Amino acid sequence: MAEKQLSRKKRERLRHRQEILETALKLFSERGFHTVSMQQIAEASEFAVGSLYNFFESKEALFEELIESRSEKIVGDLVAVLDGPGTEEERLTNFIRYLPKLMEEHAEFIKLYVSELGTRSAMLSKGRDKDKLNAVLNSRLEQLLEVGICKRSFRPVDPTITAKSISSIMETLAFEIAGKFDKAIAKDMFDKVEQLFLDGLLLSRGQ
Repeated sequence: MAEKQLSRKKRERLRHRQEILETALKLFSERGFHTVSMQQIAEASEFAVGSLYNFFESKEALFEELIESRSEKIVGDLVAVLDGPGTEEERLTNFIRYLPKLMEEHAEFIKLYVSELGTRSAMLSKGRDKDKLNAVLNSRLEQLLEVGICKRSFRPVDPTITAKSISSIMETLAFEIAGKFDKAIAKDMFDKVEQLFLDGLLLSRGQ
């Protein structure tokens, strides 16, 4: 059901839930998960601590939903670029060039993800479906590459391996600069990724 079709009370509850998640992201990113209490989140978001527990049964549950919702948003934005208008070459170019902007927009989340998830992955693995989200993104990349290969826009590379290579480099670079995001550095990195994949590996220029 679309949000505009929800009752005013339900819309308000969704808005409050989002406000709590945004506040928690800021605090977790700045101070770390373990040093932030539900009381501090409540104070910063201007809710009573009891109200937080009406939305989330624990700090762990809040953290888990934060990771899931932000991960889904990021993958959704990336898929929208891949499914956008243009040729396969243009869409892949747009995808790579979009990454610095995406990283800037989600810098706090990426920093949190990198700093906390390594020690919390076992606890979150049951509720969070990161592999499924990666599979969605890789599938879209693979489909785009397959069409480009069929049209002879791309060289006859292995689309599965190439899609995984692109997403792996994207994730590695995002993690590398997560602690202190610099837009110029990010742009330079992904300019080189674009050159590597488009000029070096994929496009059959002059052939």
